[in-house]
Amino acid sequence: MNISATKSLLQDRLASKSKHLEKITTSLRAEHSKSFSEQAMERESDEVKEQLKASIEIEINQINAALDRIESDTYTACSKCDGPIGQNRLAALPYTQLCINCAD
Repeated sequence: MNISATKSLLQDRLASKSKHLEKITTSLRAEHSKSFSEQAMERESDEVKEQLKASIEIEINQINAALDRIESDTYTACSKCDGPIGQNRLAALPYTQLCINCAD
């Protein structure tokens, strides 16, 4: 496993997710229309954006934790059992903290 390439991938994903989060946050701060019917639709859209924002924030936290584990040289160790996290698992979920056994 190429940790340097994984770190770069995670940093790129973090930058992308951070930009997306910023756009959503800006959109949520926008004023609503004066029309009641348009306001209702905008508020429904805001609910979806809030859920998306929460999901992105979770992913950003996971990516930051993975980058911290890379820096502390514990990236490939399961945070629960200290066993190795398989390379295939890390390739599929580069910010996972658990080996396949602990994830079950």
